[in-house]
Amino acid sequence: MNNQQFLDVIYTHTEGEPTCIVHGGIPYPFGGDILDKRHYLQQHHDHVRTSLMREPRGHQHMFGVFLTPPSDADHDAGMLWIDGEQFVDMCGHGTIALSMAMVAHRLAPPPREDGLTRIRFETTAGTVVSEVKADADKVHWTRFENVPAFVMQQDIPVEVPGLGTLKADLVFGGNFFAIIRVPSDKQPICPENGSYFSHAGQAVKAELNARMEIRHPTHPHINGLNFVTFWHEGSQSDSLYRNVHVFSDGKLDRSPGGTGTSAMMAMFHARNELEVGRPIHSEGLLGSGRFTGEILGETEVGGYRAIRPSVQGTAELIGYAKWLIDARDPVGRGFVIR
Repeated sequence: MNNQQFLDVIYTHTEGEPTCIVHGGIPYPFGGDILDKRHYLQQHHDHVRTSLMREPRGHQHMFGVFLTPPSDADHDAGMLWIDGEQFVDMCGHGTIALSMAMVAHRLAPPPREDGLTRIRFETTAGTVVSEVKADADKVHWTRFENVPAFVMQQDIPVEVPGLGTLKADLVFGGNFFAIIRVPSDKQPICPENGSYFSHAGQAVKAELNARMEIRHPTHPHINGLNFVTFWHEGSQSDSLYRNVHVFSDGKLDRSPGGTGTSAMMAMFHARNELEVGRPIHSEGLLGSGRFTGEILGETEVGGYRAIRPSVQGTAELIGYAKWLIDARDPVGRGFVIR
């Protein structure tokens, strides 16, 4: 009998954006915080990330999470986010999906008297708290309070292919985002324009990373720009905007984006265009569904004016897998075709 590694995985999508939830098959060492767990995975199980995110099991735009044991009594679980290129500090569409999946599979704490299940997650960006609405037959939605979001710099000139010089705001919403408004009559945000936004996002990211040193003021391990967000007016009259988030090697978020919605609210708030307590609707690349965002309050992060963002959305369960990782199969550990 061969000695093999088996992984238990739940698959979901959040308004079209996939989440591969790795919830079994990783022997996490005892002790250490969430950064220690990430370092352990990078050193000993990074082949799991590449095996599940890349072909032949995954695809160019696959996204996933390692569901880890908590590091202390103040948290219920840990989340370590991944794609085919790297670990990512935070993910909102995935938090919505993971929270609903944990309740559906009895992996979460019991519900409170108000019927909501509260889950405190440990992430490399800070503590994230989700609330899940469910009844006996169905899990309905997740609403989570993200880590504080703030604007680091406004109106940075940047060259956008085909559109010339536009302005970007550098915003933290769990990840760093360069947020750029584009004219909807020239480049509407829709699936048909996905290739354009993928190319443009990579160009903008490369330019800004070359020009600027980007680092979180209180979490120095969070550095560099990985997300570029293009936005314009929404397709529905009561939507604040429609956007697409481009990340890593040109991957496109299909959903409205949870950390993206947090960053967008921080951007609007910094420009006095969105007040505390006003709910907003955000649209994503597909336009198939929306997230609801709200600023719960104001705070401060490392000298920057910040907000406490809340994002609500829903996800769908789409399947399960028990993957075999065979050390004798190097192709099975993941490959990328450019």
